[in-house]
Parts: sequence; structure tokens; C-alpha cells
Amino acid sequence: MRDSGWLVACIEFEAMSDFRMVAVAVVLGLAAGCGGGNGTGGANPVAPIVTSVGDPQTDSSTTPSNLALPIDLSAINLRGVINPYGVVRSSLDEGGTGHPGIDLPSNTGASFYAVADGRIVSITPVTDEFPGFAVKLLIAEGATAGTGWIFLYEHMVLVAGLAADSQVTRGQRIGSNPLEPAITNHLELSWAFNNYEFLQNQTCWVPQLDAGSESTFMSAFNNDFRTDQRFIDAWTMVTKEGLLPFSELLNTERFPDGARPCYPPGTDVRVEP
Repeated sequence: MRDSGWLVACIEFEAMSDFRMVAVAVVLGLAAGCGGGNGTGGANPVAPIVTSVGDPQTDSSTTPSNLALPIDLSAINLRGVINPYGVVRSSLDEGGTGHPGIDLPSNTGASFYAVADGRIVSITPVTDEFPGFAVKLLIAEGATAGTGWIFLYEHMVLVAGLAADSQVTRGQRIGSNPLEPAITNHLELSWAFNNYEFLQNQTCWVPQLDAGSESTFMSAFNNDFRTDQRFIDAWTMVTKEGLLPFSELLNTERFPDGARPCYPPGTDVRVEP
């Protein structure tokens, strides 16, 4: 999306199980635009909003690493569709990162875990028809109050005893999945600002796992998930806004490494059925 004028505000929304306001940019003067994925790589950065809390980019260049797995992989159920990071699935994903996290379908009651030591800073109802909450776990405090790296769990029910401001430890079971297996849970690593309300710098969390956890996840994805006929059928046939967002990702001439959980931000390979 491109625009010009004295005031430009760019707001990106995601629908279905991933509805959120992920970035707001306000700039004065003529604006060249708010970035956009072209299907060949990344997106232009979004300018930070100027607020009383200061520059939301402070410390955001250092992405947390050595993370634990956020979900019990044995509970993944391919009745639902895995949505990878970075891919433009519909018009709502255009103009930025693409899909800002990874959606994983799992059995009802599947366990979720804290990816790092941290503090729960937000618990809000998910803004669609499905149950559960969007829970933000602060895992790296920013230099400015109300900023820092968070891990977002969507459609999760916290275990008894946990609430806003609860401290948790890496690997601790913090919640469960209230959804039917055909519906997915959204998992996202982002920089938060404005009292953790807004998110930007969305990053694929798989490479940020500790070495053992990353190996475990990629082994399950490569050997179990992407080879399952249900996965292949879903990526071949699922449509959004009348287009196929995933089918070309199975084209080995374009993607010789096969299906992946993460793609370059703004990857747009939508084609007509």
C-alpha cells in the first residue's frame, strides 16, 4: 500500500483466528508508503509511532534465542491446516510481514509451554467466534516501560493459578488448547510497544529455539507433518479470497527444499485454482 500526504497511518489486521493490530506508523510530511511484500523477499520496515513512551525500536534488534518449544508436538493434529510464517494468504496479509506467526492445529487439551522465563502482561479474548484467549508472555524487557519481546499464544486457556502479572519459568506448562483439532492456534514472536498493545518486528520463532528444540521441531515437520497426505491435500486445495495461497509452496521447481514452517516475510505465491 502506498500513499502520500501530511499524515499517514498504516494499520494491518489479520482475520479468522489471527485478528490483531500489528503495527501503526504515523509520519509527518510526504510519505512514500508503508512497505509491501512483492513475493520475492522482505517488506519495507514500518516507521515507529511517536508516543510518550519513546522509541519502540529500542532494543528490538536483539531477538531472543535459546527458546523452548511452545507446544507439545505429539498433540499436533493435521485435521487442521498449518499456516507458515511470512506467507501472504489474503489481502489482509499484504503490505508487510505476511502471516506474522505459525498456526498449528492440535488436539483439544494440548499443552502449551513458556518459551522462556517471563511475565504474563496481557490476557484478552480472541476477537473471533472461537474460544480461548490471546496471551502475551513478556520474555525480554525493553529499555522503555511497556516495550519488549513477547511470545503470543492465541486461543489458549491458562492453567489454574496463572493470571496477568504472573511470573513463569522456561518450559513451564502454562495453558491448554480449548479448540477442536480442525482449528489452529497462532504462535508468534514479536516486539511489543505502547504498553505491549502493538506488535512489530514479527520474527519466525523456529530458528530462535535452542538447538535441541529446533532439531526436534524440524524433524517432526519434515518427517511427519509435511509428508502426511492431509498436509499435502490442505496446502494443495485450501483457498482464501478465491486464490490458493499455499499450493505453489509445494512446487519443487520454485521451492526445491519442499514445504517449510517459515518463509521470507511477504512471500506471495497466490494463484488461481
